[in-house]
Amino acid sequence: MADQRPLWRKAFDSVEQAIAPGLESAARSEGFADVATVLMRVQAALSQRSERAMRRALHMWNLPAGSDVKRVSEQIASLERRIRDLAKRVEDLAEELHGQRIQPQRPRRPHSA
Repeated sequence: MADQRPLWRKAFDSVEQAIAPGLESAARSEGFADVATVLMRVQAALSQRSERAMRRALHMWNLPAGSDVKRVSEQIASLERRIRDLAKRVEDLAEELHGQRIQPQRPRRPHSA
């Protein structure tokens, strides 16, 4: 039966077979691990610096940075949890006082004109 792989795949497989043993032994070496570790640290440091520079630039133009949005989102989530807890306490108190469960009303949003 004839080989039905596309030409690009045949070329890839032949190159891979030729260089794979050398690459595998290099990847298992201690030096490779050291270089990979250093490169990961450099990448993290560069990412941190670029984020800091972008945050400063955005704040200079009075725009929120991603960290600002994340912080506000966390605060909103915390407030929503507290409101749910308070609503549950109000329901429990109402049930205790009146012997019945009241349906909480959903807050109404103002209509914009």
